Amino acid sequence: MEKVTPSSYSLKQIKSPSEVSFKEIKSLVDLLKDAVANNYSVGFMRDSTEADFEKFWLDEISRCDSENGIFIAFSGDEVLGSVIVTRELRANGRHRAEFRKLLVHSTAQKMGIGTALEKLATNYAKDIGLMLLYLDSATSYLIDGVYEKWGWKKSGEIPNFAKNPDGSLVSTWFFYKLLN
Repeated sequence: MEKVTPSSYSLKQIKSPSEVSFKEIKSLVDLLKDAVANNYSVGFMRDSTEADFEKFWLDEISRCDSENGIFIAFSGDEVLGSVIVTRELRANGRHRAEFRKLLVHSTAQKMGIGTALEKLATNYAKDIGLMLLYLDSATSYLIDGVYEKWGWKKSGEIPNFAKNPDGSLVSTWFFYKLLN
């Protein structure tokens, strides 16, 4: 993937599985492969296969509806970044959603794509009446207090919570963002 410039990408929400092309799925798979290749703790290990990545995205896309969304940044047919908002299904938690898989391709970082995706997903959450977003992030990826700059609050750290793709253990911070 060639380096992008700040003005050379667009954003969109995937609202239903029918809106996603085969090329977009392939590019989402490439985005996840890039994260694993860079040793980001995103739920996959180095020995994960392309089929594993494709199954993940197909499962996520199958859940897209008026209450669960995938937001992507793209340039042409290339997906540059993604974030998923998944609303809680249980009756006592319908006011909240998990903010997941905020990924920006290594060739497209430092272009404001993460910030744009966070803002788009947060506005969507407000628009559907959510009051709370929460997320977890491996501590080794928390550069420059980016979540705090976006208005997220740290709620705690769990040591050795997850593994990086290379098998090394990593601590995880939990964050929340009140939307009201």
